[in-house]
Amino acid sequence: MNKFLTISFLSLSLSLSSCSGGGSDNPAPGPEGPDSGGTTQKTQTVRYTSTDENFFNPERGFYTEVESNMTVPMSEARLVELKRDKKSLVQILYYLKDRRDRAFSEADIRKIKDDMATVRKVGLKIILRFAYTSSATEPDAPMRVIKQHLDQLKPLLTDNKDVIACVQAGFIGAWGEWYYSSNDLNNTASRNEVLTKWLEVLPSDRCIQVRTPAYKKNFTGSQTPLDDATAYNGTPMARIAHHNDAFMADATNMGTYEDVTKDKDYLAKDGLYVPVGGETCRTSSTATPSHGAEALQDLKYLHWSFLNDAYDKVVLQQWEKDGQMAEIRLKLGYRIVLTRGEYSTKHIPGSTLNVKLSLQNIGFAAMYNPRKVQLILRSTDGTTEYVAALGDDPRAWKPLRATTLTADVALPADLPAGDYKLFLFLPDAESSISARADYAVRLANKDMWEAATGYNNLGVTIKVDKTGSLPKSTSSIRFIKK
Repeated sequence: MNKFLTISFLSLSLSLSSCSGGGSDNPAPGPEGPDSGGTTQKTQTVRYTSTDENFFNPERGFYTEVESNMTVPMSEARLVELKRDKKSLVQILYYLKDRRDRAFSEADIRKIKDDMATVRKVGLKIILRFAYTSSATEPDAPMRVIKQHLDQLKPLLTDNKDVIACVQAGFIGAWGEWYYSSNDLNNTASRNEVLTKWLEVLPSDRCIQVRTPAYKKNFTGSQTPLDDATAYNGTPMARIAHHNDAFMADATNMGTYEDVTKDKDYLAKDGLYVPVGGETCRTSSTATPSHGAEALQDLKYLHWSFLNDAYDKVVLQQWEKDGQMAEIRLKLGYRIVLTRGEYSTKHIPGSTLNVKLSLQNIGFAAMYNPRKVQLILRSTDGTTEYVAALGDDPRAWKPLRATTLTADVALPADLPAGDYKLFLFLPDAESSISARADYAVRLANKDMWEAATGYNNLGVTIKVDKTGSLPKSTSSIRFIKK
């Protein structure tokens, strides 16, 4: 928000497997190893080269905030401009200043729906927030109106979750930041009431970001951060995430942290499973901005996925001067590098294709919304494609950890003999946009991205002979003709 806060906040059996281990920050291809692969037949090995290119990837990176209302349509031209600037996220902050005492009209709901359709058309996703005021001296709305508005939004949120990256709790106080409130809602009971309603109306695989770690702890009654056993299960603990709108302003981030060490440790663990983002800030217009090295360290440690590109400009310019901004741009959120692939060399129709991929996430964070993992087999003439759905969850590809995907995939019994290209496809989980390249994840490798499809070309030729002595595949993972 464009403001200076002058006081602090409230102080695979499916034949798919993956494994993790330590990894370097910037993996590079190494020398060829001997043919291997843990199968009964020989394999061919491909080594891949990473890239430092800054490119568009969904649900991560710098975002732009757009303030909106119930009258002015979302500008498609502006969203297109953001996309050209490699931004995949837009924060839409709806100010409801003339809706403080009334329900949404049908036209209001239609307007928000149309805005989301425009975002979908362009190929971005939304960080969504609602507020009733942009000033500490203006009123917000009473609880009954907030809950009424959230109830009215429920069908829209369900129908448009494909373009919602996450929401921010909002509604209470200036900028929806849960501090100032003319209706005396800046208390634990009222905040929890808003969160309860959000959890009810928002689809269960989307997160609600809150302004401080204490707000999540107060709601859940737990001081324990998420882990592999408690994440991604639709519970309130798994769905409440974090946004910090005073990042690096001072030691406590203007009250974001009650106990700096403990709260950062909590966020460093919790942020491996839920989206963390927000914006920079200074305590006053004359305050000295934070420095890039310190910011880089915190963004990495706390697993930030996205950051406002416009606020605070002085702070962001300082990071640029300090020489840290290039790395921040590349590593906000996830950044997946493929280092090595091993592929079986002998195939006939109905036999097994063995694939082993070595990946590393060199970004600050993991993916936070559901996503598919698919192998695509394409005939060399480009006329026929087959798809195999793997059981891996890309959200498990945590930062600075190596992951090995091992897939044994049954080839179709009627697969024509010949040569085939193999691709890795990481599409959005929502069927409405799963075929769109702008919603697919691009690997950070040279000469791999196929812009028209969103496929990552694995650079290997899969040869299929008419006949041979190979056994029939028993794998439950199968290539299906598209």
